[in-house]
Amino acid sequence: MADEAKFGIEKLDELLGGGLDRYTENLIIGRSGIGKTILAAHWAAEGARNDETVVYLSTTMNRKNCELYLGKFPFMQEVYKKIKWRFIRVDPKFILPLTREKIVQGLNATFGMDGKDIDRVIFDSCTDLELALADQVLYRRAMAYMSDLSYEYEITSLWIEEAPMQGEWSSTKNIVDSVIFLNLLRTEEGYQRAMRILKKYRTKIPLEWIPYDITEEGVVILDGYLVKKGYDYEYKRG
Repeated sequence: MADEAKFGIEKLDELLGGGLDRYTENLIIGRSGIGKTILAAHWAAEGARNDETVVYLSTTMNRKNCELYLGKFPFMQEVYKKIKWRFIRVDPKFILPLTREKIVQGLNATFGMDGKDIDRVIFDSCTDLELALADQVLYRRAMAYMSDLSYEYEITSLWIEEAPMQGEWSSTKNIVDSVIFLNLLRTEEGYQRAMRILKKYRTKIPLEWIPYDITEEGVVILDGYLVKKGYDYEYKRG
């Protein structure tokens, strides 16, 4: 395998220094409807395209609507069935009291295979785990256990998290090696989807917002950057 786990989106991989570092924990965070799942699906598809074993854990979709939604993108056409899709509901009774052994048992049962045979894992979304545990200390402990297991089994992981409309993010950002933040920015022309690479160890990353669109082809990175010019707003009569 290559040293980096690529998304298969040329410009994004270039900005990430070739892709995500192998055997690391990584995070995509953003509000609902911004394209987190589609971006993660690009990463899953690229792994499957390179004959890696990819497991996609989804707490937000079922098998049918996942196939109708993600399976229709061109980048998924030849590899959708190669991905190990797992559709789960996080139930705290299966992981409490929270121990490393419980996490291992739960993941092995969910994966349906030994962790050492897996190359890439997507957890969509870890927000459901946070809500199910309803305790920040337990959540941090669970994420730390899963992070340790990824390093032990040499798995590259990508976690998806819902950004709150108000208030602080969870502590996931402090555990992972890289963070990609997806957002909707107001511009002179209206609104534009944009991402920022907030953290990427060992890589020189741009500080500016990177504009992107969601098209029938999936996520498309646009040319240039978005730079904040001020705080002024214009009143428009409705």
